[in-house]
Amino acid sequence: MEDCRFVINTIMTREDYRRFLYFSAFRRKKSTIPLLASFALIGGILIGMEGDEINWVIFLVSWISLFVLAIVIVIFQIERKNVRRIKTDKTGTFGSVNTLRFYDDRVVMENEQQKSTGTLKYEQFYALVENKDYFIFYTTENLASLIRKKDIDDPNAFRDFIAGKFNGRYKKI
Repeated sequence: MEDCRFVINTIMTREDYRRFLYFSAFRRKKSTIPLLASFALIGGILIGMEGDEINWVIFLVSWISLFVLAIVIVIFQIERKNVRRIKTDKTGTFGSVNTLRFYDDRVVMENEQQKSTGTLKYEQFYALVENKDYFIFYTTENLASLIRKKDIDDPNAFRDFIAGKFNGRYKKI
């Protein structure tokens, strides 16, 4: 029988999920902040126009105000999504132990509390993103699973192993 390269027992807490939502909105999609700033800029120009002239004070105040408002709206949406997910979680996702066994060609996932198992080949994953706290395995562009680095005995050895399995689909942020 083939030897397992890594066995990781990890959990996802409510705080992990919340942090993941912020990461997805502001760090993974690097266009979010420039896009919000651009829309605020256009709004600031429209508000600051006085005939054929632009009132620079009104423009700057409007631009900053609209940008801050846009950021607040995104944060509100993230928090609302977080609360909705926590309230509707009937499966025990938060706090249950996920056991992941990494082989040379696949990962086997088990969750005893949810009575679920699954196997995926590395080619079936969309991408792997690493940040300072997590390895985030995307099965699609919008569906992901987290592994907390604090649950891994040797995160550097794991990174060396797993990054090679995601040829061109691994990114460290």
